[in-house]
This record gives sequence, C-alpha cells and structure tokens, in this order.
Amino acid sequence: MRDVGSDKDEDEMTDKHMTTVSQHYFVDESDKPSFSIAIIENMKEEYGLFVWPCSVILAEYVWQQRYRFSGANVVELGAGTSLPGLVAAKVGSNVTLTDDSNRIEVLKNMRRVCEMNKLNCRVNYRNF
Repeated sequence: MRDVGSDKDEDEMTDKHMTTVSQHYFVDESDKPSFSIAIIENMKEEYGLFVWPCSVILAEYVWQQRYRFSGANVVELGAGTSLPGLVAAKVGSNVTLTDDSNRIEVLKNMRRVCEMNKLNCRVNYRNF
C-alpha cells in the first residue's frame, strides 16, 4: 500500500532536481560580457520551460542587431523561457511575451524570469 502523500513528496523532489537556472552571456566587441540573462528551466516539462537551441540563436541575433531593436515594439509569440524577448528588453525594446493560456506554469515562469533579470516586460496569454 502506498501513501498518497509520499507520491506528492517524490514529485516535488523530482521537480526540484529537474529545475535549474541557466546563465546566457552577451558580449560586445571588447569580448567582455555586456550583460547576462538568467533563465529558470525545468526539464520535466514537455516543451515550455527549457531553452531551445533556436531561442539562443534568435537571442544572439537580437543582440547583434541591438541598434535595430532599441526602442522597437517586440512581441514574442510562444515565448516559453523568453530568452530572445528578454534580450530585446535589455537592449531597449518594449516587449510583450506571450504563450498558451493553458500553460499557467509557463506564464508564471515568464513573470519570474522578468523579475529575476529586473526587466519590465508585459506577459500575456493567447487562447488556442
């Protein structure tokens, strides 16, 4: 016979072991880091709470084209961990981050990473 409470405790322990904070550094011409973005990731999630490789590439593009993004209005659709949007906010864009309204944990994480990185982004959801 299994105790239902112990299953919950095991799930919480697994979540803690699957959650990490990754640091993403962006450097300028002097090869010194200009800034970094911290992202909370959880590898247990299906898709919304880990940094996809294409997200890193898009974030690097935003950084390399930072003068184009400064002062621009940016909407990141399906933002998930929000790395490109956070970089856009860091270089001076007015950023709205969006994701699926059914993925409450992803929306909460988006707000947390904005606070953690001291960035003011609007977080919205979309219905599918």
